[in-house]
Amino acid sequence: MNAQLKPLSETRGYLGGGLIAAVLGLSPFLTPLDAYLQIVGEMQEELTPEKAAFFADRAALEPWAAAKFARTTGLQIIRRNERYDDAEFAWAKAEIDFEAGDGGNGETKTVHPNAVRDWGNPDEDEEPPMYVTAQAMWGMGVHPATHCYVNALIGFDDHRVYRIERDDALIADIRQRAARFWKYHIEPRRPPQPVNADDVARLYSRDSGRAVEADADICDALERLHNEKRALALHTARKEVAEFQIKGYMRDATTLLVHGQPALTWRSRQDGVRIFRLK
Repeated sequence: MNAQLKPLSETRGYLGGGLIAAVLGLSPFLTPLDAYLQIVGEMQEELTPEKAAFFADRAALEPWAAAKFARTTGLQIIRRNERYDDAEFAWAKAEIDFEAGDGGNGETKTVHPNAVRDWGNPDEDEEPPMYVTAQAMWGMGVHPATHCYVNALIGFDDHRVYRIERDDALIADIRQRAARFWKYHIEPRRPPQPVNADDVARLYSRDSGRAVEADADICDALERLHNEKRALALHTARKEVAEFQIKGYMRDATTLLVHGQPALTWRSRQDGVRIFRLK
């Protein structure tokens, strides 16, 4: 961690809806430590061309998503992309993607088709993932509303609209936990405990040069690590042998059939690279 800590006034300095699921430990993308580092300005992420393209595509999709929402629900969108300050906590804010004509807040989500299993069917009163519901509740706590729409685009063909009703007890619990996070982690600059190996790497990005003696548990973990590395090397070698055998059999063929059904493809991309993929 950086010993020269910036004042919060010079960092992000607030907790918004995009980080609340991480603070609660519900996000599949960010940990509580990630949220902490973003708020205090200690997370330096490189904006790669791929990430820049992703953010640009997402921004370009927002007007289209808004139009689909209006056509599907018959509701007018009266405001978009507004950030609101909380009435109680100076550090709490909410970025509301859109506000519907019936007074509801709105969140727009672009979802990869591979993640569709996490999204229920709104026609059967099923819900979006918990991390999305947490963000919706946070927004209704900061910018009061009786309900929030989640406008989800799954790929380009699957459009789902969820209506999440306000739950005052749940909102109060989320706000209490957020206040505790701010008081015990942000204000004293005390990072949350790491929850995975990436967290540990971020938390201790520089070595001190010191040595530590392993205790019994760490000796066991070290032995497991050695065993898993050996097993992984063996499995990789077996995979490469099988792949070599199959490619040698297919040669220039695109598809491998088993009992007449496609089992594997080896297709050429536009750049000439052939992609080997199991069905």
